[in-house]
Amino acid sequence: MDKFQGQEAPVVIYSMTSTSAEDAPRGVSFLYDLHRLNVAVSRAKALAVVVMSEELLGAAVRTPEQLRQVNALCRLVEMATVVD
Repeated sequence: MDKFQGQEAPVVIYSMTSTSAEDAPRGVSFLYDLHRLNVAVSRAKALAVVVMSEELLGAAVRTPEQLRQVNALCRLVEMATVVD
């Protein structure tokens, strides 16, 4: 994602890569990083696809910052077209 910053593409596919917050190899803060998510979806000219497990929406949070991050992801899903 870092290499993509400042560029655009007709379609962007962003994979969350972990089935749960507990399985995230780099931790919850990296997985739910709002800056990374914003870079991913805002660089799409026509379509942004976020691939993720529904379990990520129910992560157990321990800090206000983690709550803010998970809530932002939940809000994105609320506004999106969900494909099962």
